[in-house]
Amino acid sequence: MGLGKTMQVSAFLAGLFHSGLIKRALIVAPKTLVAHWFEELSVVGLNEETRDFSGANVNMRNNELHCTLKKGGILITTYDIVRNNYKAIRGGDKYHDHDLYEEEDELLWDYVILDEGHIIKNPKTQRAQSLYEIPSGHRIIISGTPIQNNLKELWALFNFCCPEVLGDKDEFKDKYEKKIQRGNEKNASDREKYVGSTVAKELRLRIKPYFLRRLKSEVFSKENEEMKVEMPMKNELIVWLKLTTCQRQLYEAFLKSEIVHTAAEGSPLAAITILKKICDHPLLLTKRGAEEVLEGIGEMNEKDMGLVEKLATSLANQDHDNEILNMDYSVSCKISFILSLLENLMEEGHVVLIFSQSRKMLDLIQDALWSEGYKLLRIDGTTKIAEREKIVKDFQEGNGAPIFLLTTQVGGLGLTLTKADRVIVVDPAWNPSMDNQSVDRAYRIGQTKDVIVYRLMTCGTIEEVIYKKQVFKGGLFKTATEQKEQTRYFSRKDIEEVFRLPEEGFDVSVAQRQLQEEHAGQVVMDEYLTCHIKYLENQGIAGVSHHSLLFSKTAIVPVVPETNESDSIGNRIIRSSAPVGTSHSDYVPYGAAFAQKPRDMIQNARKNLPSQTYQVGQSPGEIRNKINSLRNHLANKDFVAKLSDKGDKLRKQLAELQLKLQAEKTAPEVKSVDEMADNLHRILSV
Repeated sequence: MGLGKTMQVSAFLAGLFHSGLIKRALIVAPKTLVAHWFEELSVVGLNEETRDFSGANVNMRNNELHCTLKKGGILITTYDIVRNNYKAIRGGDKYHDHDLYEEEDELLWDYVILDEGHIIKNPKTQRAQSLYEIPSGHRIIISGTPIQNNLKELWALFNFCCPEVLGDKDEFKDKYEKKIQRGNEKNASDREKYVGSTVAKELRLRIKPYFLRRLKSEVFSKENEEMKVEMPMKNELIVWLKLTTCQRQLYEAFLKSEIVHTAAEGSPLAAITILKKICDHPLLLTKRGAEEVLEGIGEMNEKDMGLVEKLATSLANQDHDNEILNMDYSVSCKISFILSLLENLMEEGHVVLIFSQSRKMLDLIQDALWSEGYKLLRIDGTTKIAEREKIVKDFQEGNGAPIFLLTTQVGGLGLTLTKADRVIVVDPAWNPSMDNQSVDRAYRIGQTKDVIVYRLMTCGTIEEVIYKKQVFKGGLFKTATEQKEQTRYFSRKDIEEVFRLPEEGFDVSVAQRQLQEEHAGQVVMDEYLTCHIKYLENQGIAGVSHHSLLFSKTAIVPVVPETNESDSIGNRIIRSSAPVGTSHSDYVPYGAAFAQKPRDMIQNARKNLPSQTYQVGQSPGEIRNKINSLRNHLANKDFVAKLSDKGDKLRKQLAELQLKLQAEKTAPEVKSVDEMADNLHRILSV
């Protein structure tokens, strides 16, 4: 995101049209991005060939379509208009009645290009089905988030562009999705991790010829001599907040309500929504949510619940008296933190974006900022497109205010807000790409200042579960698209504990502790960031995590022998089919073939790859690793039961290695940095 996808495709189309290679192209985009496409196509000299099929005037739209069909050119439209007018766009029924693929010249559209193409991630929707009905010679999808929630979405995009690559949905699910998803869980067995890793490599190789992915870290790397522009630094912080007393009591009371008790049996969505609102601000509670809280308060029988009960009663009766409406904003830990943070940021002259999923939460933040005398700008779903463009222009030119409030939905697409160098994400989304797109409004080409992002999370609440889910989905995306073996952070059990009181209370984040353990020693900060984090920690928060470090380490692919025969060859242990000197993290042996038929692959290794085995016990570090591996195998009762000697040979090897390690302790041991890092990766990936 933010690397010029629109300009890249515009330049590509310019080359095709100016060379006379194509006659017509159809561009489908969200309505808010139509004007941006016209601007970029004009820059590359295609303004005269470009026509608009997105307006409200039906006659004018039809004239533009007719002209494009007759003379050629580029037609820009929106997803909703395609859904309702796909027959006209494909040339009418007379085209539909013929096999258009018999002659290439009869294909009406040379290219169909979908901007933000992840919109068709569900192929069963009318939007997606209407686009399938438009025949074309070539199809291109543009997206900064090709996978938002699961691997099915990647399949859907490939099924539209090149359906032969990944097969049908069931084939993809059995061959790739199930194995990769299970292998990405923290508590997956070594076997499951290995299978997931090998299958993921095969998937990456399969899609590579059809999938162009660019990262800022690669485009602006020092090794990229062609790119003269350097991007500034970006630091993303998770700020772990403690619920206020009022929020905590509301949260605990609601967890005792009937709707939560029955959530597991039915749909938990309503209960989850109420929990999220409590985390943001109690005044977001609806009448129903307040009634459920009152029911839970009756079960608690706690003292000093007067204010909470009064608030819930007022909301349940929809009788918002002045005392309740004018409550101190400190009743919300998020608004309290935002006010204290802005005091610091405004003093330092920063420009700030504040994103929330809820317009009502933006209303409360806006009122709090106005009460403190701050000037601000705002756009949300009610802002008209023309007004939105003016507000954005004023902000970018510095004529507006230094604080810009946006809803995540309208602020996540097509906006360049590089005037800002600080971004606050108030509430996490289940879909991590929504938060990532918000962040990239500021961190994109044109940004000249270092950017700091603050993702606000409340400890021990539904938001901590949402964050874990975000990380899990991010791991799936990276596993499917990047060569590096991804770190597994959380198990499914961690994620599913939604409706339980946190064992360690609301002042401690278990996720923060896990991330701290995982990335201890990795954090490198300049003087400013060090001082700034100390300032944040003095604001009564629970702590800070460095979100930027996620997936910055390479995990180790576990080696999983299937039987005693395949486990040992004399005193040698098969580790990998990788060539000598190949990094274990960069090479997955045999691909998915090993995952499906490990016995056959190991037999081939005996015959053909003797030089790629190694003698156990070359160094104390390797001895310890092998001891840990043998212990893990012996602890697996099902595995041991399958061995002909019931594990006697493994126990003998373990005893010999322990004796050898004891002997090695008499001599000083020298470890390389690489060996220590490798050992740390092994331990943390279990």
